[in-house]
This record gives sequence, structure tokens and C-alpha cells, in this order.
Amino acid sequence: MKLVRKTFKIPIPEKSQPYNFDYFLTHYVFQPWVIEGKELVRLFKLASGKFVLVRVGFKEKTQPTLVISLISKGKLITKEERWVIDMISWNFAVNEEVKYFYEGICQKDPVLKAASEEIYGAHLRTDPYVFESVIGVIVAQNVFFKRIYEMTRLLCEKFGEKQEFNGKAYYTFPTPERLARSDLAKIRACKVGYRDKYIKGVSQKLVKEKINLDDLRKIDNVKLIKQKLMELPGVGPYTADLAIAIGFRLPSFHLDLFSKEAMYQFYFEGRKVKDETIRKFVAKRWGKWKHYAMLLLTTNTDTWAKKLGKPFRLKSGAKKQLNFKMSG
Repeated sequence: MKLVRKTFKIPIPEKSQPYNFDYFLTHYVFQPWVIEGKELVRLFKLASGKFVLVRVGFKEKTQPTLVISLISKGKLITKEERWVIDMISWNFAVNEEVKYFYEGICQKDPVLKAASEEIYGAHLRTDPYVFESVIGVIVAQNVFFKRIYEMTRLLCEKFGEKQEFNGKAYYTFPTPERLARSDLAKIRACKVGYRDKYIKGVSQKLVKEKINLDDLRKIDNVKLIKQKLMELPGVGPYTADLAIAIGFRLPSFHLDLFSKEAMYQFYFEGRKVKDETIRKFVAKRWGKWKHYAMLLLTTNTDTWAKKLGKPFRLKSGAKKQLNFKMSG
């Protein structure tokens, strides 16, 4: 079957600049996203049952522009094209008002200024589906980043749907239905360890109670969203906060071993203060930008901390080749 390809160019508005696409290519790239040259590539299955391979690139001449190509084994209708383009534009934070954060807040905060230099203009990329975010943060509990990449790859290959384009295989992210009916042993074979029961438990709950987690995106109350997420098996406060950041792009600040160590060292002179003290500090200092402050504070921290004369004992897991143990 002849492949149909259609390309869309999405200009990045002034309010969303600076826009660092290279950050997307080099940090936190988990399956089913794969890197091919200067593009991020991913397979989606649409509601109609059609598959579409999405290639996301970037061009910067007169204006920074996201370049999105849709490749399918048959023609997509306009409504399907629009759904994909709108979703990808949101995933890649095309309309995120980061200008004030980078040009204002970061320049007045010596720590964030140092943290932002290497990845200046980084945007927080969100997952297409809230279910994907929840499973992603469950597998990230108490594990080195290297394992997270491996676990997500295996889950997609074992439980996602496969399609080939030009002789290369791509996979969708597993659906709750597929994981809910799978044997626990097969899920565990994806090297997820004790997380198998949570992955299956979340999936079963969603299927049994006919819950679509994406409906939570219609709510702008972070506390209510967090409460709903914590009703899922294996989802505690930390997991819920991180899921809110990468699944909703709403202000949240998850506290784990790494983020707390960063706060102790950079803002509390090495003192181990209570979690509530950190939360109040974060809310007052960064407010609606706290998820972006978190992004900078936990990305390549051991590298930029040296500029401040404060060697950081933990290794960042932002880049794929590095290892860092996440907390639960």
C-alpha cells in the first residue's frame, strides 16, 4: 500500500519563545517516541482504527516553526488530521507562555539562571494520554533511569500495536484494555518488577469502571486532579504530582530524593527541611511556574551546579546515557 504523507508547519508564537527543540531530542525520550535524525517519531492509533506515523521536526529561519508530518497507509480525513496536529502542538507546548519565565524569573534567580544556560528555552513536553503519564511515573518509582527506558520500550513492544513503515517497526503505547487482560507474569517480563501489579491494577480499574483519564484534563483544579489520580493503585502523592506535570502541564512540584536534595543544597544551605517547608517556599517563590522551576532544577543538575561552586552528589537522568535513581 502506498504511503500518504502530509506536512504541517506550526509557527511558534512570540509568547512561547525562546523555544529549544534540541532539548526535546536529547532529554527524556521514552518509547514509543524514538529519535530519527533531527526528528521525534511516534506511532498513533486513531479512534477510527487507522494508524498514523507522526514525525516532529523543527525549522528556524525567519520564525521558529514546528514541522509535523503525518504518514499513513491510507488517506486521513480532515478531522483526524486536526486531532493529531492539535495534540502534537499541545504535547510540544507550542502555546506555552514561557517568555516571562526565562527572561524574567530565571534572570533574577542565580540558581535557575545557571540551570537554564545549557537548555535555555526548554519547554515541558507532555504525554498524549494521561494513562501514559500514570504508567510512566509508576515505572519510574525507585529505579535508575536506564531501567525506565528499558521498561517503557518493552511494554510498548510487548503490549503496544505494531506497524511497519518503510521496513521499520513502530509501536503504539499500550492501552488499558490490553494491559488489563494480560497475565501478570507477561507484564513482569518487561522487567518492571513489583510495579507489575500496579500497572495491571490501574488498567483493570479503568476498564472495569469505564474511566477515561483524559477527561481529567477538563478540570483545572490541581488538588482535585491529584485526588482522583491517587485513587489509582500504586499512585501516591509523588507519583500524582509528577503525572500532573507531564500529563497535564499544570503547576506541580513533586518531591523525591533528587528534587529535595536540589532544594536543600541550592535554597536551604544544605539543611534538610520538612517537605511542607519546601512546598510553601516553592509556592511563594515560583507560583504558577513551579513545574518549570522543577524542570530546570532536576535536569543536568550535577553539571550546572559546578558553576555555582556546589558539587551535586546525585547524577541527573535527563540524558539517556546517564543513570539516576528515582524515588517513589
